[in-house]
This record gives sequence, structure tokens and C-alpha cells, in this order.
Amino acid sequence: MNNFLGLESKFYKVGTWLGDMAVLMLLWFLCSVPVFTLGASTTAVYYVTTRQISGREGYMSKDFFKSFLTNFLQATIATVIMLVLLVITYINISATPRNSVFFPLQFLILYEILATFLFLFPLLSRFDMKMIKLLQMSFTMANRHMLTSVSAVLLFCIGIFLIYIVEAPIYIYPIFLMIFMAVYTPITSLMYMNIFRKYQPDIDKDEDEM
Repeated sequence: MNNFLGLESKFYKVGTWLGDMAVLMLLWFLCSVPVFTLGASTTAVYYVTTRQISGREGYMSKDFFKSFLTNFLQATIATVIMLVLLVITYINISATPRNSVFFPLQFLILYEILATFLFLFPLLSRFDMKMIKLLQMSFTMANRHMLTSVSAVLLFCIGIFLIYIVEAPIYIYPIFLMIFMAVYTPITSLMYMNIFRKYQPDIDKDEDEM
């Protein structure tokens, strides 16, 4: 029994990880409330989860706010660009007749937007590059690694759809969002890190070890 509940037991490690994820998702939600900060908070979450995968996790809240502040400007610009593109695409989908040859094209554009920006925030969390380069690399990776892109977009859409169809009081939806992110970000972090290692083999090391 002592071994089961000991500090080195799997039960203790899983419990600690779940507790950390709960705090991390609460930080993500609170820092995403203004909406335009959604990208910065998501980038910060990926900084924490990818470092966990690398075995380099430190103080979670410290790592979160370090990334949040460091990448705030770029992530916010990316968020605004993403939201504008999504709104334009939504308007185009609504305005395009379903029997038009351009109707399916709108969904292809929507996929490219989602795939690119779902890559962008994890990429920003671990790489230092200018905004234009960041957008180019995100788009290139999203189309070069199609299996990962399709999987990430599909998981994202399924999660949002499930949240959308559930009938619950409005104050419950933030909990659903946090649960979704607590599942989505660790899974996609594993996927993205496998790709990032191809571009930077020493990404699992801290900067002072490179």
C-alpha cells in the first residue's frame, strides 16, 4: 500500500500530472478570456506540455507565464490574423450557393487555416522566428506532414462539435473547454514534437545544453 501511494508510484505521478493539468487549463482559460490573448495562452500551454514530453518541465505556472509574456506580441498578431481569416471564410461559406463549384473550395480554405494555425502556436512555443517566417513554416509543415495535420484538425473539430451539441448551462461550457484542451494539447504535443525533432534534433535539450 505504501508503494502504491509513495512519491515514486505511478498513482502519485498520474495524480500529480492531473492536478498540474487542471491548474494549467485554469491558467489557459483565465488568460484567454479577452479572446485576442487566446493565441498567447495556447502557446504557453504548448510550451509547458512539450517541455513535459522532453522531460524538462519546471515550475508549471512559471513556465506558462514565461512563454505567455515572451510570445505575447507574435501570438496576439497571429490570433488576430486567424480570427479575421475565419470570419471571412465563414462569410464566404454562408454566401456561396451550395451547388456552386466554389462551395467545396471554401472548406478546403477553412482546413488550410485550421491546419496552419494549429501548427503555428506549438511551433511558436519552441522556436524563435519572425512573424512572416512563422506563418510560412506553419503553412509548409501543415502541408508537408499531412497525417499530423489531418489528425489535429479532425480531433479539434470533433472536440468543438461535441461541446457544441451538449446541452448545459452556459457556465458549464468553460469546464468543457478546459477538459477538451487538457486532452487535446498533450496528444497533439506528442504529434508535433515528433515532427519538430526532424527539424531540430536537439529540441529536447535546454538552451544551455545545446
